[in-house]
Amino acid sequence: MFDRQVAERVALALDGVDLASQSVAESTPAVVGKEPVGGAPRESAQSDAVTLLAALQRDARLVDLIHENLDQYADDQVGAAARPCLKQCRQTLDRLLGIVPLVEVGDGQVLPVDASTSSARLRWVGESSGASQGKVVHHGWVATQVQLPAWSGSADDALVIAPAQVQAP
Repeated sequence: MFDRQVAERVALALDGVDLASQSVAESTPAVVGKEPVGGAPRESAQSDAVTLLAALQRDARLVDLIHENLDQYADDQVGAAARPCLKQCRQTLDRLLGIVPLVEVGDGQVLPVDASTSSARLRWVGESSGASQGKVVHHGWVATQVQLPAWSGSADDALVIAPAQVQAP
């Protein structure tokens, strides 16, 4: 894993190359810059959206809370149930995505705006009329990383958000 030559030989062996007929010097240069046999790396059967939702369900039981019939509970009961769920969701999102404010200007403060700023980073509220600055209504959010767990299950199970839980009688 930490030795490039060994890693390249393992990759060749996994690709079905007969290493017994080649020396290390012969096999190593053939790997550098060459794509693996079989084309591009295989994509995960589970989408990132399902992976993230599964993490939020596992850590905070978010899907359970969303699908609960909340009409049967008083507002204070809903709030008491939602508080720990929301706290855990925040911890999970911060751990997996490293979420931070997009701009370091507080709500109500003035933000200088460059004309070339992407609409994904800045959305005008009301009339902008080519303004070079604006008052921040919401600072926005940005992910500083994406550390989603890699899916290792079968394609048949890729859409499972949470397994059913059963208890022996």
